[in-house]
Amino acid sequence: MYQIGEFSKIAQVSGRQLRHYDQLGLLIPEHTDPSTGYRYYSAKQLPRLNRILALKEMGMSLDQIKRMLDNEISPDELRGMLMMKKAQIEQMLHEELARVRYIESRIEQINIEGNMEHYDIVLKSVPAKKFISVREICHVLDDGRRLAQEMFKLLPARVGKKAMGHFTAVLYSDIFTDRDIDLEMGFQLEADVDDDLVIDLSDGSSMTVTELPEEEYMLTVTRIGNPQLGHGSYSAIGMWAESNGYEFSGDVREVFINFVPPERIDETVTEIQYPVRPKLNRFPRLLNQ
Repeated sequence: MYQIGEFSKIAQVSGRQLRHYDQLGLLIPEHTDPSTGYRYYSAKQLPRLNRILALKEMGMSLDQIKRMLDNEISPDELRGMLMMKKAQIEQMLHEELARVRYIESRIEQINIEGNMEHYDIVLKSVPAKKFISVREICHVLDDGRRLAQEMFKLLPARVGKKAMGHFTAVLYSDIFTDRDIDLEMGFQLEADVDDDLVIDLSDGSSMTVTELPEEEYMLTVTRIGNPQLGHGSYSAIGMWAESNGYEFSGDVREVFINFVPPERIDETVTEIQYPVRPKLNRFPRLLNQ
């Protein structure tokens, strides 16, 4: 057996904590010398101590932990609880990192505020294009991203890789929202396919062949980076349109020039396309696609 100092070292827990756990009846020493009051612990008590520390990290009070251990929680039950807590913490870290990156992008936007030289705004016409897609309400953008990955895996076998053009998302909304987003997502088609083709997806929805309509005036800007951090590009489009006498006339498209896995999302190259029409008799020279 070990004296409290020795046990605290092998358990990596302070003596103060061990005394507190003893007072609560949570971890009672294997033996206490009646004449000296010295506490002695056994290495066999380490599993119980590990459970105490794990449950404490999950936010449980010591009273709750004592009741749970007294009811002899099984290793499988504890493992399941810890895995769930681990997933919650990882999600929280993911969300906090996303917030940091969003703040950084806003700082960058402030730094270049009003300087249009950072954005290559192009006004061009866009022809009609066949489009194999699905339209649905995505609770969050990550739902849409997962669906896009599934489409990318399914389509080559059904339409051929050469027929798959750029992945495109059309955002249908009168106002910006980052929840319950009305999205049409799919791939532009570079070859003829059966107009009646239907491809079922795992969420119960189906891809069908439609058409992206022709747009005589499409205001565009290409950017590299996480698509969720494109607000600077949208602001630049708004500033250009207002300065040059144009107004928005349709639903915005995001055309993904490359299709990257989630872990490389910062390498994404996106062309933002906004249909516009002239408010006045101004017709700049168009760049035909």
